[in-house]
Amino acid sequence: MTCPHPVQPAHSQGSPAIILLSIVLFLILCCNPCLAAGWTYLDPAVQPSLSARAQGDTRYYPGDSFAMTVLLTNKGKDTTMQVAPAMSPGIYDPSTALGVTVRPKAADAPVTLKSLPVVAGDIGSWDKVPVIIRGTVHQDASPGIYVIPLDVTYQYVYAIPMIGEDLGSVDMLYRENAQTLPVTFHVQSEVRPAIISENATNLVPGTQGYLTAEIKNIGYATGNEVTFYIIPSDNVTFQMVDQSVYLGRFGPGDITTVRARIAIKEHTGAGSYPATLAGMYRDSDGIFRATPGISLGIPVGKGAVIETATKNLTIGPRGKQTISVSYTNTGDATAWDASARIIGNQVLVTDTDTAILGTLAPDQTRTATYVVSADSAIAGKQYAIDTDVKYRDSLGALVLSDMMSFGVEVQNPTGPDAITSNPVILIIIAGLLAILAYAGWKFRQRKM
Repeated sequence: MTCPHPVQPAHSQGSPAIILLSIVLFLILCCNPCLAAGWTYLDPAVQPSLSARAQGDTRYYPGDSFAMTVLLTNKGKDTTMQVAPAMSPGIYDPSTALGVTVRPKAADAPVTLKSLPVVAGDIGSWDKVPVIIRGTVHQDASPGIYVIPLDVTYQYVYAIPMIGEDLGSVDMLYRENAQTLPVTFHVQSEVRPAIISENATNLVPGTQGYLTAEIKNIGYATGNEVTFYIIPSDNVTFQMVDQSVYLGRFGPGDITTVRARIAIKEHTGAGSYPATLAGMYRDSDGIFRATPGISLGIPVGKGAVIETATKNLTIGPRGKQTISVSYTNTGDATAWDASARIIGNQVLVTDTDTAILGTLAPDQTRTATYVVSADSAIAGKQYAIDTDVKYRDSLGALVLSDMMSFGVEVQNPTGPDAITSNPVILIIIAGLLAILAYAGWKFRQRKM
């Protein structure tokens, strides 16, 4: 191949160094036509240099979801050298990162990343391209500064040989490169309550009770003006009588008790109902923040459930009758100071309609006695008597049981009562007596 710039022979009187330099130049110019004309890159070590920096506020709290904007900057410098002016400068810059792809990793950071690999495109020398990293901070993250590594890959042009017989074409040579760029963020401390124990008092349908929770601050922040409250998932069945509980100061490791009063709708089935323990506090910057919500259950019991063990009774047809009625507590709570009553009617008249039962523990049965009169009742017929029980719950509130009933059958009379209580027989007897009386009067009249 003929070089366009042949090297002239050196004089024999010249320095050996000059002779050597001339030979080197001759070889370079004749053997590497890409350096003979056009633009080329003489330093293949020059390449893009990317850096990453998060923009905006990167302070997050445990449980926060974030969308972090990261600015990618290319600090690489163009070091092209003109050998011959065959190509315009700047078309192929060795410092341009081509096809930049960003893959964020959680590494040791307490986050769950939601971002897929992000294609940032080409980034030229000193250009800046934003990418967004999305994720969620773990709920149990400890405060501190953490790093999200970004694995960045790209290509760059490291040489442009001129090819073809007339050296009119170029063939770019690429290299793959990878960088790991750190991006830092800060996890803030917070008040984080945890439930140690729960206790329910008188949480039964139709009345009010208390849910007591012992909680501990397992977070690293101190809260001031702390207020906790319980939010039922069903605010129709459950009504909060005490809307909130004020604690004041709540520091790391502190243990305290939250006691909430709850009214429960009648006829609510026994079981555990979902609720959330939430709170508010003022942090060290004077900003009010919400504590992470904690799930808990509202345990509802059956309470004291009074039923009549006596279903049917039989009484005589006349006079005052003593009846005995048994009551059983089929619930899971004790009925205190219980007293029972019956409600008479125009046929069965009550002479003694109340009785003291005392304490009725679960599965316990007590019997009450009453006095009724059935003078107006029809023999052989059954009548219903209503009854209920009044008692106090474990908080001393007065509770009235559901209305109950039992049957009372009036017996047919026997013996002399069968005669005296039968109106037909009484009429016949009365007729016979009248006939006898008339016959006796007529007999006396004849003798006279």
